Parts: sequence; C-alpha cells; structure tokens
Amino acid sequence: MFLSAFSGLSSGDRRTILGYAALIFGIYALVILWAATDEFRVRTDSDAHHSLRMSPTDVEPGLTPADPLPEGGDYTSVRIGTYIEDIDNLSIKDSYWSTTFYIWYHWKGDSKLDPGSKMILVDGAINKKELLEDYHGPDGENYQRFRISAKVIKYFDTARVPIEDHMLNIYIEDGARDGTKLRFAADDTSNISSRLRIPGFKITAKSNVVKNHTYRSSYGDPRTSSNQWRTFSQYVAAVQIKRTDFGFYLKIFLSLFMASLVTLASFFIKASDVGPRFSLPTAAFFGAVANTYLANSLLPSSGSFGLIDQIAGLGLFTIFTSIAMAIVSNYYTRKKQEDVSVALDRVMFLVTGVMYLAGNIIVPWCARS
Repeated sequence: MFLSAFSGLSSGDRRTILGYAALIFGIYALVILWAATDEFRVRTDSDAHHSLRMSPTDVEPGLTPADPLPEGGDYTSVRIGTYIEDIDNLSIKDSYWSTTFYIWYHWKGDSKLDPGSKMILVDGAINKKELLEDYHGPDGENYQRFRISAKVIKYFDTARVPIEDHMLNIYIEDGARDGTKLRFAADDTSNISSRLRIPGFKITAKSNVVKNHTYRSSYGDPRTSSNQWRTFSQYVAAVQIKRTDFGFYLKIFLSLFMASLVTLASFFIKASDVGPRFSLPTAAFFGAVANTYLANSLLPSSGSFGLIDQIAGLGLFTIFTSIAMAIVSNYYTRKKQEDVSVALDRVMFLVTGVMYLAGNIIVPWCARS
C-alpha cells in the first residue's frame, strides 16, 4: 500500500512524521483561510459598491455625499437616455475603456436650451460627437440625439483578476447649468445593443440612474462666494460584465500548475538521489516565478495584493515545502534510516498535494461572483 512504509515505522518515528505533516498542514490552512477570507470580503465589497453606485441617494464608501437640491425651483426637467452600441476596447492594465453610444435629450419649453451642446463626459474624453436629430415641435416638445465616441477612464479593481466582474459607467452632466437650472430624469428606454461583445467577458446587467454630484469649489466665479459649491444633476449609465468562465484563469496559471505538479512528482525520487531530487523543484521554482511576472504584466502597477498573487504564493510555497522536505528526507537517508525517509516523502506528498489542491479550489471559489 502507498502508506505501508509509514505504518511499519516505530511509534516515535510516526509521531515525528505526523509532526512535520501537522506543521505544513497548519501553515497551508492559515494561508488558505486568509486568502479565502480576503477574496470573499473583496467580492462582497465590490457587489455593495456596485449597488450603491446605481442608487439615486446612496454613496459609495470613500466618496463625499452630494449636497441636496431644493425641492422646487425654476429649473427645466430633461429626460435623458443612452443606447450603447459597442465597446471596442477595454484595458485593465491601462485603466480605460472605449465606447460608441447614442444619447438623447427630451424636454419641454425653451427650444434654445440645447443641452447636448454643453454635455460633459465625467472621467472621460469625447473623441467625436455627431448631432443626428434636432427636433423642436410647435407644441414645445424638443428632442436631440447624438452619436458619441468616447474614451472613459476606469480604475479597475484587480483584486479578483482573472475571475472578476466589473461595472462600466458613463457619467453625463450639463457643463454649464447646475441642478438649480437643469435636472435630468433617466429614460427607461435606455438599452444596449444585442451585438455588443467584449472578448473574455459576458454582460450580466444594465441600468441607469440620475444622481446629484457636488463640486467642492466655486471655480473662482466672482459672482459667488468661495464656499458656495455647485451641485449638478448627473446621469449614470451602467453595464455590468464578468468573466465568461475559468478559461482565462487556467490560461494564466497553466505554467504554474505544471510547475507545481513537477514539484509534487519529486517526492517519488529517493532523497539519496540528490541531483534530480533537488533539480526538479528548483527548476519549477524559476518557472513559477516567470509565470508570476507574466500574470502581473496584465495588471496596472500597484501595491495591492490580489488573487493572482495569492495563487502564485500557494505555488511558490508548495515548491519551497518540497525542497525543505527533501532536505529533511536526505537527512534521514544519511542516517541510514531509509524507511523513515520513504515514509516522510509519501506522507508529505499527500499533505502537500491535498492542501495545494484545496487552496486552488477554495480561494478562487470565494473570489468568483
């Protein structure tokens, strides 16, 4: 049997080997618990942030609440909506995404209001704006429709890459008239194109909302006091996306997983064969480090520690454990205790292999939406 070498040892030798196994098991358990807890927290925080972002009144943690607008007043209500035609580029590393979308304004009253001319894309740049329709009816109905090509800045949360989800937002404001003069109302007919595709992602939801947005500055306007801030009506359109499956995850970590399997295979090489016993995990270590560099090259430079680092850390710790146990096993070989050496290798193969597999199931599962 696989563990017959262990069962044939003296009780003292068995306790020694079980002590090594308990130590490695405990370290793995602590690392997996920490990583799984951290990924679960990041996932739940992300879900909460997305919900708060699309709430007309709630504010995401870390953002300053907007000042309320007065109930009444002499303002024009403008119904606004969007139709997102495509997302032609999405770069997590470079923190932006590009899109083409239609936007329309519908209001009653002053035909010279022209809200489209003062349109501001918050956290983005409009590359091209085409006025497609400009209607002013005799009954006071007014309508404008534009086609916009834009680049939107987005600082992606990379803590769960490559099995993460994101919310892509378009923020629209009137650049000249604050909420005391113009207020938006979200159009329920807003939508996204059925042809919209993002490689590696699937679209899970869409929504839109109107929120208040206060700028903590008077912009040096001589007509106002320095502490008189302006609150604008802001339209927010959202597209939620998530990774289609674990394909990208496996593609990134395939080399690391193969290096880890090679490392586990080294437990079946006699500790007395020092050359191959140590060369396999050593080579695997350099392969794992190279894989880590490759995976992190997909992310922006930051000091954050995410899923990629946690999975890489599990692999590197597995390789380190195999080298450390090879040293211990070689010690027993030099003491002419071949039976202890073989039993130690068998037990440590099981403990290391099972815990490494458990970590690579539990941690990604906690991160997956």
